[in-house]
Amino acid sequence: MINKSLFLTLTFACLAPAVQTHAEGYINENMVVFVSEEDPAQSPWKEKPQCNAVSKSISKGLYENQYTFQNGNPLTSVFLSKTKIKSGECENLVQFPDNIQGTGVFESFYPNGKTHSRIEYQDGQYEGKLQFWFANGLKQQESQIINGMNDGDYKIWHPNGQIAMSSKYKQDIPVGMRQRWYESGDPWTYVRFDNGRMVGELKQWYRNGKLERQGQYKNGVREGVYKSWYESGKPEAELAYSHGNIKAAQCWNTSGVLKTEKSCIQSFADEQ
Repeated sequence: MINKSLFLTLTFACLAPAVQTHAEGYINENMVVFVSEEDPAQSPWKEKPQCNAVSKSISKGLYENQYTFQNGNPLTSVFLSKTKIKSGECENLVQFPDNIQGTGVFESFYPNGKTHSRIEYQDGQYEGKLQFWFANGLKQQESQIINGMNDGDYKIWHPNGQIAMSSKYKQDIPVGMRQRWYESGDPWTYVRFDNGRMVGELKQWYRNGKLERQGQYKNGVREGVYKSWYESGKPEAELAYSHGNIKAAQCWNTSGVLKTEKSCIQSFADEQ
């Protein structure tokens, strides 16, 4: 069953999980959860607006609920729940509700009236297309849940409209190419997945366009020559892997001085 908290994060904190966001720099592609964030100064929630709860009992233990802004405009669409909702800070109420009942499409909105999310659900669980937008109206995230699992294309965009990440899933398992880009459109990383395991070449670039990492993967682990560079373009390391284990290594400091092989191996050991 898909974890709702993942998408709460994605919906930004972004990337929380929903958006799984990580600091820039090296991330093992097997574990990456990625999200793009808007500038906090531009956040539509920065004034911490309060929203009203409208609950109507329609049968024993079942309520017709909706959150609205102070001016009466909807924060969310109407939804059914076993619990009576309470008023509060809008940003905390805009997510997919806990205990939602039935089947339908849940929608939420920004203070400016633009759509924040559109989530298809069945029997109270994510099922179908999940879409999120930035307050500027541009798409933020799009994915699909089938039988409670990620299935199909999974895409995330930067606030400027530039694609940030593109990947694919089949029954919750990563498959095919996973690519990430900077806000400028320049490439950040790419790697291919086969049945949830990384295979073939991985490349990662710095923002300045210089190559940061390059190596081969086989059955989800590093195999053969793996190289890394400093942002200046100077070499940082060259390692030889066999079945995911380092067999030989050379590392240099930023001045180009060779480090000991032991310290070199230690600095990369945690990445395996």
